[in-house]
Amino acid sequence: MFLSLVSAVMAEDVSRLNLKTYLEEVRNNNPEITAASALSKAYSARIKQAWLPMDPVVEFERMYADGALGAGAAERNILIRKEFRNPYKMYLRKGAAASESGYYSSQKDDRVNRTLAEAKTAFYEYALAWHHERIYAENLELVKKLSRSAETRYAINQGSQSDAIKAQVELSKALNMVITAQQEKETAAARVNALRGKSPGAALAEPEAFAVNLATPDYKALEGAVTAHNPYLASMASRLKTSEKKISLARAEYAPDFMLSWRRRTSADAAMDNTYDVSLGLTVPLWFAKQSAMTREARAERDLSSAEYEAARNAVLLELKEITVKLDYYRRLMDLYGGTVLPQAETSLKASEAAYQAGKTDFLDLVDANRTLLETKREYYEYSAACASWLGRLESLTGMELSGTMPAQAP
Repeated sequence: MFLSLVSAVMAEDVSRLNLKTYLEEVRNNNPEITAASALSKAYSARIKQAWLPMDPVVEFERMYADGALGAGAAERNILIRKEFRNPYKMYLRKGAAASESGYYSSQKDDRVNRTLAEAKTAFYEYALAWHHERIYAENLELVKKLSRSAETRYAINQGSQSDAIKAQVELSKALNMVITAQQEKETAAARVNALRGKSPGAALAEPEAFAVNLATPDYKALEGAVTAHNPYLASMASRLKTSEKKISLARAEYAPDFMLSWRRRTSADAAMDNTYDVSLGLTVPLWFAKQSAMTREARAERDLSSAEYEAARNAVLLELKEITVKLDYYRRLMDLYGGTVLPQAETSLKASEAAYQAGKTDFLDLVDANRTLLETKREYYEYSAACASWLGRLESLTGMELSGTMPAQAP
């Protein structure tokens, strides 16, 4: 059953704040998403830096010189020297850099998901503020009507003066509710604007109408989706993979690196003129304690990353359980209020109003019935907005589009 969160008919030429468009604005303009994206790009650019070879060294030699700055040199040489990392080390460095880049890329995706979930909550709170203002405005008109009725009955000696005074008190309370709702709407609008990267005081249209159509999702399927697609878990898995590659890289430090050099000679000695030298060198990993310490460090980082991954997995699954419990709770309340409590409260108010007009009940019963209806409407809208907000968190956690909210036609 579709449960509409908007009950007023709006003119067709009035622009509404569309949820899809708003979320796209948040994705493109939110500062936290922009920062996470820039950090991901920075670490992505480090992959090539990790495995590309070092620059060659070019040297110009003046040998057997007897003048200033090498003048009068009997031998002039050009030397090109190039150091080569062990190919296996370069391969491991590339893999470690790619895994580290994957960590920040997944962290960016997690930031996007969580910010969009926060933006959905802000949108629904903004919509809820509009509903509060609307129902309080409707209540104000109703209380005005009841106040006029009480004054009329007092004027024709069918009601008491205390009823007329009580009606004025209720009228003041209803007016204060409208003012409070307007202030809450301004605060909610400021949060919506801040999340999309605009000034909190920027003008903001009324949110579009939406409905909630939520069936209880299969928990096992959600658990599988979280394990497979949650970007936060993916980032922790990338960190664990990086630490494992660092262990291999530490062990590879026992292997040598290489150096190749070439020298071309110009000499006054005809026998040495236009000759060249070629040499190949390699490093000798003499201090084994250093490599051993590097391996122990890498293993400790691997153990840390493994423990952090398990902790993250438990935390995410705990959050999933909390969300599904909350969704089920608010869905049941929505069904109860929408199908039973709200119609009963409306019927009770109509009956109390008719009884008061007929002189069969006092004004306090009428006021109580009106307060009950007002509170029921407020709670119904709050439960609906809360259900939509928790659904947004579930989509953020699982990476799935559950299609639980959609544009609704105003009745």
